[in-house]
Amino acid sequence: MNQKSDSKSNPRIIQEKIPSSRNRFVIIGTLMLGFIILSAYFNLELHKNIGYSHMAYVPIIFASFWWGRKSIYVAAILGLDVLIFRFFSDFTSPLWADLVRVGAFLAVATVVGELSSELMKTYRALREREDRLRKANASLREFSKLRRAFLHIAIHDMKSPVSATTMLLHSLETLLGSSVTTKQKHLMNRMHSRLDEADSFLRDFQFFAALEDTSQVRKQAKKINLNTIIQQVVDSNKYLAADKKHILSTDLQKDLPFVGGIERLLTEVVANLVTNAVKYTPDSGKIVVRSFLKDDSTVRVEVEDNGIGISRENQKKLFKEFVRIKDNNVSGKKVPGIGLGLSIVKRIVEMHRGKVFLKSEPESGSTFGFDLPVCADDEAPSILTPIRPPQSV
Repeated sequence: MNQKSDSKSNPRIIQEKIPSSRNRFVIIGTLMLGFIILSAYFNLELHKNIGYSHMAYVPIIFASFWWGRKSIYVAAILGLDVLIFRFFSDFTSPLWADLVRVGAFLAVATVVGELSSELMKTYRALREREDRLRKANASLREFSKLRRAFLHIAIHDMKSPVSATTMLLHSLETLLGSSVTTKQKHLMNRMHSRLDEADSFLRDFQFFAALEDTSQVRKQAKKINLNTIIQQVVDSNKYLAADKKHILSTDLQKDLPFVGGIERLLTEVVANLVTNAVKYTPDSGKIVVRSFLKDDSTVRVEVEDNGIGISRENQKKLFKEFVRIKDNNVSGKKVPGIGLGLSIVKRIVEMHRGKVFLKSEPESGSTFGFDLPVCADDEAPSILTPIRPPQSV
C-alpha cells in the first residue's frame, strides 16, 4: 500500500502532518511580524488603519485554530499594534473606533479559541477511543485465530476415535455373527445410534469451523438455480422421511430466477431445514418444500411441516449458536443435536445477502424459510464476509 493511501486510513500519519508546538509558534510569530510590518505600511504610508484592522482577523483566526485559547495573546498584540500606530500617523478614525476594533479582535479570539479548544479536546478523546478500538480489534483477531485453531484441532482429535470405534463395532458384529443375543443386539444398536449422533455432531462442527474462514470458499460463488438444489435435497431425504411415514413433496415455481452464491453452502441450508422438519414432525406427517418469486428482486424458499411447532419465546433464541430447545420431544422421544444447525443456516443465508424467517405455533407445525436476492444477468455472483453472531448465554 502506498504512502498516500496510508495517510487517508491512518489518523496517526495525518496527525504527524500537523506542525509541532515549536513550529506553530515560529509560523504564527512570523505571520504576526508580517502583519505588524503591513500595519506600518497601512498607517505610515497610506494613513488608513481600517483596511489593516480587517486583515488582522486572518492571523487571529489562524492562531485560534492552532492555539485555542492562547490566541487571545495574538489578538492582544495586534490590538496593541493598532493603538500604538495611532500616535505615529495621521489617523482618520476616532479613538473609540479603534478601541471597538481591539475589542472585536479579543472577542473573535475568545470565541474561536474556545471552540477550537473544545474541538481539540474532542479530537483527543476520539483518538484515545480509536486507540482502544484498535487494540480491541487486534485482540478479537487474535481470539478468532485461536478459535479457528481450537475448532480444527478439536474436530481432528474427535473424528479419529469415533471412526475407530465405529470400525471396531462393525468388526465385533462380524466376529460374533449369529451368536449375538437379543440383549446384545439391542446394546449394539444403541451404540450405533450414539456413534451416528457423534458423527452428525462432528459434521456440523466441521461445517461450522469452515464458516470461520471463507476466504477460499468465496471464490466458488456462481449463479445457482435453487430448484435444482431443492430437488436434490428432497430426493436424498426420501428414505429418511419414509422411515417416519412422512409425505415429503415439493411445490416449485417454474423458471425461478437465478441467485448468486455457493452451491455447497446453499445445499447445506436446504438440507438442514428439510432434515429438521423430518425430525421434529411426528410419524405420518406432511412436509412441503416451496420456492417462488416473492417480488421482482427476491426469491423465497419455505419448508413447511405439521410438526410439534415452537413457542414464541423459544423462537427468539432459536438461531443462536449451541442453543437447544428443551421442549423438543417428538412421539415421546427427545430429538438429538447440539444446536448448531440453524445457526449455520442463518450465517450462510446472511453471507448470501439474504434473511431467514420462521412462522410457527406450538402443536401447529412450523414454516422455516429464507429470502435471497435475485442475481441479475449482468451481475457477478458473490457473497459477503461472514460475521460471527454473539454467543448465547
